[in-house]
Amino acid sequence: MKPSNLMKQLTAIGLAAAMAGLAATAVQAAPAAKTIRVLSAAGVDAASPEAEVWKKAPVTQVSLQPAFPGHGSIVGTPVTERLAAQAVRAGDRLYVKLAWSDRTVNTAIKDTVQFVDGAAVQFPVNGKAATTPFMGDAKNPVNVWHWRADGHTENLVAKGFGTSTSVPFEGLKSAAVRTDSGWAVVLTRSLKVKPDEGVSLQGRKSIPVAFAAWDGANQERDGLKAVTLEWWQLRF
Repeated sequence: MKPSNLMKQLTAIGLAAAMAGLAATAVQAAPAAKTIRVLSAAGVDAASPEAEVWKKAPVTQVSLQPAFPGHGSIVGTPVTERLAAQAVRAGDRLYVKLAWSDRTVNTAIKDTVQFVDGAAVQFPVNGKAATTPFMGDAKNPVNVWHWRADGHTENLVAKGFGTSTSVPFEGLKSAAVRTDSGWAVVLTRSLKVKPDEGVSLQGRKSIPVAFAAWDGANQERDGLKAVTLEWWQLRF
């Protein structure tokens, strides 16, 4: 074989090996999809955190981080580092269960040193992951289901930091129990709602979802909270 042809073959082999190495690196570096699987269970009532169906629903551990301090008045570090998320679809309703550790029970605001425990589930109203998970923006709002330990459940729509607005909707329900280590909460709502009531979940195979938790004993409230900094996928 001529030296020139040999060099060409060696060069081609080297390039092929390099490309294969890059492809392998890309595959290895690709992040695993952060997915929460929804259990379909017709004819069950999953409204209680202690309902039997939750023993069958997949449990996903979700890591939480400090929220972006969108306002200068937000100071401090949240203490909740993770929560367990589950979801059940029964008929025309979606049930989302969150459970996390919390050593103290905070069900009332006491002066300016103690606030209520809480948790929230957030969806982009347009169903698109391109929506910022940081409370949406003016053109891409988010729908937040907010549970508070004082018994209030709020259906909120936000279009950016500090814009959360309560949207009257009697169909959003919640139930909570204290566990050995903290709280277990179920938020539930019908899949189909009017356009001005929040995100429509009817007919979807998946929807981006984000989470938040507040520890009242740590003076957490408003933007001082532990959150997911990126969307997860809720898959039906």
